[in-house]
Amino acid sequence: MNAVVTHETTDGLHLRLEPARPAGDPERGFAAELADPAWLVGRQWQLGEHQGENATSPVRVTAALRHVPIGPIARRPGLDPLTVPAEAAIETGPEDWWTTGRRIRLGRAASEAAASALPAAHLFSDLTEPYTALNGRGFDGRSIAHDTTLLADPAIAAVFAEVPGPLPDTWRADTLDHATAFPSAEGTLAVPAHDGGETDWWTVDARPATPGTSGEGQTASVWPERFRLPGSPALRWWQIEDHRVDLGGLPPDRAHFASALVLDIVLGHGDDWFLAPLPGRAGHLLVVEDLTVLDSFGKTWAVPHPGPDWSLFRVHGFDGRRLPIWPVAENPLTGNPLDVVTIGTDEDAELLWAVEETVAGRAVDHGRRTTGDGPVPEEQPLGPPPTLRYVPATDVPKAWYPYTLEDRPDGDGHTRIRYQQGRLVEMAYDGTPTRRDPPVSAFLLDPADPTGRAHELAPDRIPPTGIRLERRTLLARATTGAPVLWTRRTRAPLLSGPSSGLRFDAVEPAPPT
Repeated sequence: MNAVVTHETTDGLHLRLEPARPAGDPERGFAAELADPAWLVGRQWQLGEHQGENATSPVRVTAALRHVPIGPIARRPGLDPLTVPAEAAIETGPEDWWTTGRRIRLGRAASEAAASALPAAHLFSDLTEPYTALNGRGFDGRSIAHDTTLLADPAIAAVFAEVPGPLPDTWRADTLDHATAFPSAEGTLAVPAHDGGETDWWTVDARPATPGTSGEGQTASVWPERFRLPGSPALRWWQIEDHRVDLGGLPPDRAHFASALVLDIVLGHGDDWFLAPLPGRAGHLLVVEDLTVLDSFGKTWAVPHPGPDWSLFRVHGFDGRRLPIWPVAENPLTGNPLDVVTIGTDEDAELLWAVEETVAGRAVDHGRRTTGDGPVPEEQPLGPPPTLRYVPATDVPKAWYPYTLEDRPDGDGHTRIRYQQGRLVEMAYDGTPTRRDPPVSAFLLDPADPTGRAHELAPDRIPPTGIRLERRTLLARATTGAPVLWTRRTRAPLLSGPSSGLRFDAVEPAPPT
């Protein structure tokens, strides 16, 4: 930096640096002239730039495509994956048509159409804000629609003429996931175990049919672009790269195959990969029949079909030329949890517990223990020792339901190991047993036995750390712009399972009399 040093004397001596305008024209410095061009050629030779092949680059990709429509799930014609998000098509439950507004509207219409007063059992009792004012006062249309005695009245039956038939439920109560299938001319797209949430090509497995020529054909010609991602090497030697992503700091680990593959692509062949976007249609199976590439030398190359050994994007059961394109719910409106249930193994009690945390939008009151270890005060007052009592078993909080491993029949004459739900019994001091109430959340009820006693869980679907089940309402849009409302049921792993604090043959201080 050019500078002028000036001395000024006031009350003391000090120095001041001021930038000075450089003399001459700065254009020559920006030109970065080379006195010896041969030096640059020599440096290129040292770095191996002269070893490149007389290669070419793709300039046009031509693909022969077929768009095969994916059909709706059996007995769900209104949830067509051509327009409805795949999440809603898979996750919609049998009672999702009954929104709060429809329950109120049809309940009021049924009460007006009835010749006499409706039974009080059909009044609302579980509404949350902002509808709590209707609890105990308004009639629930859904409850009335399930009462076959009331539907015998033609006037009431006419009110519920608009109610569609019940949908088959895709939720499996024992494995806690969704299972269903979508038909197509290229084969059946089976959903073996959907935990709820995002759907994509990995959601389904294929049972392929005989290859045919169904669907609408299309010839697409696109311009390929270089495949770039943050942190990949720059295309030219002297180009400054982005420092915000350091792929070199990602250690290659064979347990993370995708990470090692990305490192190999971007570091070893970063400028040899091209991206050619092919047109797809939502709700269709994209079939690539043929693919040709025109290079910069005017030569056409036929791209062979992916081999059977490996492919990055492949639906199990299909070859690498077929890929489902789903309409998805992008940023749907999500309501508060309606049901929250945690399930996990209590190692101390050697039991599997299912705990209702939230039911029908309300937090569950687990009550207060009357036995068991309570908080220990920091300072113990001096005095006589407390009176102790023997307790056969400490209390378990309310809304906790135990499961034990049992051999259960599978319907084919064989047995299988399942967690079976039990019921706790409370013993009064006089020895009177009282059986606890069954669970309320539908997560813990078998559709074939609403009492809950027959509810079973598959042991292989419960991880050691436990799982969290949630049910909440979502609102999205179909490709036609129509609103789509459904209730999503999801399962997610926990960091640690619930602990009941259950102990047997305990001795503890007796409560004051």
